Amino acid sequence: MDEKREVLVLVEDGDWETVVVALRALGPVTQLLPPRLALVALPADSRGETPELPGTAWYADDVPPGAYDRLSDQEKLFVNAWRARRTPKQRPGDHLPWDAPGRIPPDRPR
Repeated sequence: MDEKREVLVLVEDGDWETVVVALRALGPVTQLLPPRLALVALPADSRGETPELPGTAWYADDVPPGAYDRLSDQEKLFVNAWRARRTPKQRPGDHLPWDAPGRIPPDRPR
């Protein structure tokens, strides 16, 4: 399986349509918030390396406070959702077999 990491791209100075075409050439674009934000799935082994694309800023880990403060309310909501999706989830019984002690097995077929 080809692992990907999702990177946030902020179009600071450039043509939105041209940037989106260039992003799609680099990898799957998972979400867009025109005219400034996009999420792109890059290969996981490219950690720390972001493509050179004029007029864009790339954020693989988080958006620094200075850049975040310059976003609109709608853009902040988009970034907050990206952040929330990346936090590990705590799910009771996650990765346990269905018949593990203390777990309730699924209903039998009818």
